Amino acid sequence: MKNLLLLVGVIGLGAGAWYLYKYLYQPNNVTERANLILGGIFFLAALICFAVFFFLRFREEGEQEISITKF
Repeated sequence: MKNLLLLVGVIGLGAGAWYLYKYLYQPNNVTERANLILGGIFFLAALICFAVFFFLRFREEGEQEISITKF
């Protein structure tokens, strides 16, 4: 589950960077605004995936430390 979240986050980060690159360096036309919106959506999705990944990871590590110190 955690590795899948990390993979989706990296893919979303790459896709967001690609769409923002297309927004910045493509000639002005109708799809320019769409590229900006898609880039923002992909970056937001990547940010959410990374946040959930790190939350799950640190919660799991915290539970392991607590269980070790109880004994």
